[in-house]
Amino acid sequence: MQSVVLPKKYVRPPKATADRKKGGTALANYKWHKRAAAAVLACLMTAAALPATAAFAAKTDTVQTTAASAEKAVSDTGGDLTYEEQETYSDYYDQYAEQSRPAAEITVSGADFQKADCESYEAGSYTDKNGESRNNALIWNNAEGSFSYQLNVPETGIYSVQMTYCPIVSNTSEISVSLAIDGEVPYDTASRLKLNKVYQNKTEIKTDDVGNQVRPAQEQIELWQTTWLGDSDGLFNEPVFFYLEKGTHEITLSSEKAYFALETIRFAQPEEVSDYDTYVSSVNASVSKDSTPSGVVRIEGENAVLKSDSVLYPTYDNSSSSISPSDPKHMLYNTIGSGNWEKALQTITWQVDAGTLAGDGWYKLGIKARQEEMRGFYSNRRIYIDGKVPSEEFDQVKFYYDTDFRMTTVQNDDGEDVCVYLTAGEDHTITMEVIPGEIGDSMRQLDAIVLDLNTYYRKIVMITGPEPDKYTDYYVHEKIPELVDEFQRISDELKAIQGHIESLANSKGSEAASLEQMTVILDKCISEPLQIPNYLSQIKDYITSLSSWMRDYRDQPLEVDYLELASPDADFPSAKAGFWSAISYSFQRFTASWDEDYSSLSSTTGDDAIEVWVSLGRDQAQVVKDLVESEFQQQYNVPISINLVVGGVVEATLADKGPDVALFLGGEFPVNLAARGLLADVSQMDGYDEMTRLYQDTAMVPYQYEGGTYGLPLTRSWAMMFYRKDVLSELGFTQAPQTWEELIDMLPALQRSYMSAGLVLPAVAADANQATISAATESGLTFASLLLQRGQNYYNSAQTKTTFDTNAAIDAFEMWTDFYTKYDFDQQYDAFSRFRTGEYPIVVSDYCTFFNQLAVAAPEIDGLWGFAPIPGTLQEDGTISHAVNSNNTGAVIFNKVDKKTNGMDNAWTFLKWFCSTEVQVEYGTQIEGLLGQMGRYATANTEALTQLAWSTDEANTILGAMDELEEIPIIPASYSVTRNVMNAFRDVVNNNENPRDTLMSYNRDINEEITRKRENLGLDS
Repeated sequence: MQSVVLPKKYVRPPKATADRKKGGTALANYKWHKRAAAAVLACLMTAAALPATAAFAAKTDTVQTTAASAEKAVSDTGGDLTYEEQETYSDYYDQYAEQSRPAAEITVSGADFQKADCESYEAGSYTDKNGESRNNALIWNNAEGSFSYQLNVPETGIYSVQMTYCPIVSNTSEISVSLAIDGEVPYDTASRLKLNKVYQNKTEIKTDDVGNQVRPAQEQIELWQTTWLGDSDGLFNEPVFFYLEKGTHEITLSSEKAYFALETIRFAQPEEVSDYDTYVSSVNASVSKDSTPSGVVRIEGENAVLKSDSVLYPTYDNSSSSISPSDPKHMLYNTIGSGNWEKALQTITWQVDAGTLAGDGWYKLGIKARQEEMRGFYSNRRIYIDGKVPSEEFDQVKFYYDTDFRMTTVQNDDGEDVCVYLTAGEDHTITMEVIPGEIGDSMRQLDAIVLDLNTYYRKIVMITGPEPDKYTDYYVHEKIPELVDEFQRISDELKAIQGHIESLANSKGSEAASLEQMTVILDKCISEPLQIPNYLSQIKDYITSLSSWMRDYRDQPLEVDYLELASPDADFPSAKAGFWSAISYSFQRFTASWDEDYSSLSSTTGDDAIEVWVSLGRDQAQVVKDLVESEFQQQYNVPISINLVVGGVVEATLADKGPDVALFLGGEFPVNLAARGLLADVSQMDGYDEMTRLYQDTAMVPYQYEGGTYGLPLTRSWAMMFYRKDVLSELGFTQAPQTWEELIDMLPALQRSYMSAGLVLPAVAADANQATISAATESGLTFASLLLQRGQNYYNSAQTKTTFDTNAAIDAFEMWTDFYTKYDFDQQYDAFSRFRTGEYPIVVSDYCTFFNQLAVAAPEIDGLWGFAPIPGTLQEDGTISHAVNSNNTGAVIFNKVDKKTNGMDNAWTFLKWFCSTEVQVEYGTQIEGLLGQMGRYATANTEALTQLAWSTDEANTILGAMDELEEIPIIPASYSVTRNVMNAFRDVVNNNENPRDTLMSYNRDINEEITRKRENLGLDS
């Protein structure tokens, strides 16, 4: 066996610099006011028709493209604005679908690569969990790397790709590869091809002391798989294909999420699914339908044996006695899927054990399931029996919308049930795979339409600004000559798509309302071109609505109760509960609710049980409870009671009704509780030093008070800079700004096109004159970042007064306020909408929340944006500091737990367990499974962060920014600091006060309050 292992080192993203457009000084003396005189506006509009605007001109005779790369599927992470424009698979499909499909097959062994660029791999034999070995395999036991193969193509045409592989157990949540032909990735989807992992329940479903079931954890297993590469974007039902000309080609597989053994790569045509008559005639059946033993066999949905995703675990619904099994008083895991089984290519497999069937024969398949999310539509599944689709009827099974579970059977076009032949003496598998169905064709057209609409919206804004003057004629249809024709084309396409969708839904109504609204406003623009600027806000709103509709209806959700196999002469039992059964069940549920404590999720009770409060939502608390019951209590035998309590921790503790341990407690609460002597100093606990190694150096600062540490970090999120590569490139820039000065130098070019940048300010409350200001300084607040980057924190070493009277603080404050006075930044803005449309091609925002929002809710700009550390400050040694503080939550122990037997030791054991890398990864994975990517966990554990669903490049960029985190200590008077800093800001920006004098005035108030607070607590001042 060949073995190659290269040393691995962490490479930090380079801090490259490039030429910038200058002009920040001039702009400081000339503000681009939004409500300028009409004459000035006219001049500006003339200037707006610059080459930068022309650069946006659409080439309508070319194929629609989006930015992507072979290595990066969603975003760039280094600040470089260069990007490769790639064809979408939709356009590639339209271009080559009519090409010949040769019968020739080309198979390459995984170990027969010509070139390798990988730190760790082997070539040889690999054995899976079942003991099945495959020889001459590439064992890609590393996340990154690339391998190139030589491919001899005997005939020109289009080929699909089938891979035989075995997923290797690893910390990555998925396997994603890029496939390049002769050094080029032919289309965007080829840069993010997915290979399913294999998961199973780690244990049987267990029952706790009071009768509630405990959901089993999911574990990866290694099994050899053979699969065609499909479209993970959920637009095509069939495998993707590649156009290859006759001759020799180089095929390169590259990945940032690998870890799999590859036996073969096969270029061929997928086997056509036969019609039902052909299937029947091909089966060597020893039993006819009439002689099949009569009966019905049920397979419970929650007993699935294999899943393609860790989030496809058993779920529960105890709302009705018709669900199998059901219990009016206790929690039973009796379904599977729910909102987690909705993404293209996800699969669930059930097993029919040998001896389950009464005998060999022909059996109908019925699935009791519910699809209650896509009103008016149906979810689609492809069904495999023993790894093959028997006939066309199984290739797409439709599950129609219903708020209740209903029985769906596999039927032909005449509504007759079809059967499959099964033998009783051997195991059989039933696999259901998510496919998009007919709506996929409409979705792929809408992807291109939304991208076009955003582009033209941005062009119009570059002429009119985001708030056009209704008394000005902008003549945008003349300055963008193709605009009206393009709006006509888009309107016609939307009407055709709307008709197709209404035919699928078999009704006209709200199912396609978003499309209709868009066509109405486009038609108004076409008929009255001079009024286009007046419709600008409506265009923006309807683009948002259309994108949201696409996101919701692209998914294919389904929840399965059970599957049944019935002989041809048997009827499937009713999926509905009887009248008296439903009445009895509802009454029992009602009476059971009298004794149920809805805030307590655990059944554990007793004087020595550790009371844990979770200060998040029910989903998060439920995951904590499941992890505790399935892992912690099994391992340590320590009684833990999990309770869902949001807010009121301080009040409850002061009333002696508080918890023993609180999770996800953030802001100033840990220090305020510690100042009152209510929390345990964890720095005195055994193993504390080992725990601190899981975090970045400054992670403990928000939990430190007067020499003690009163908590362990759980979450940590901070601001990073997001930038639109396409917009900035078209304006002539080659690099995102590395420093604040570079950002200022970019502003003239941005603001000439009515664009700007967005910075962080505290959230504004209902009263626009007031702000909701936390006592803990919000991450990304520009003043804090500027001060930290100058090597200075908020307080002196004794934390008895601020450092705001220093030159560094005054300079930072002046630069901060200058952004809003000299450079006219908006204090309030919708960061997501403005970034998506390109109005704000640079936005500073929370890295985790904003990244996931863009990835989930703005698929039309995938590949067109990147993220990097916030702009920094040049240091004397030539380096750039990107220092920023974070928002965080943590886990704390209350001193009251010491009254319980071994209470403090048990609480500390629990904290160490929950904060460990393994549990943090498992918690983060399950939360993302429940809530989707929008629920991705911003863990403070540096080891766990790299094991969540981030790509290697994304994780490295995040870790690089984390390395520069500098925390602002929390003091008992923090509320006064943040409040007065914002008051000083408002006085300067809104009332034109002098920055230096204003800061000095408010600083005196801050220091007086710090002194007063310290004296109240008996501390030296």
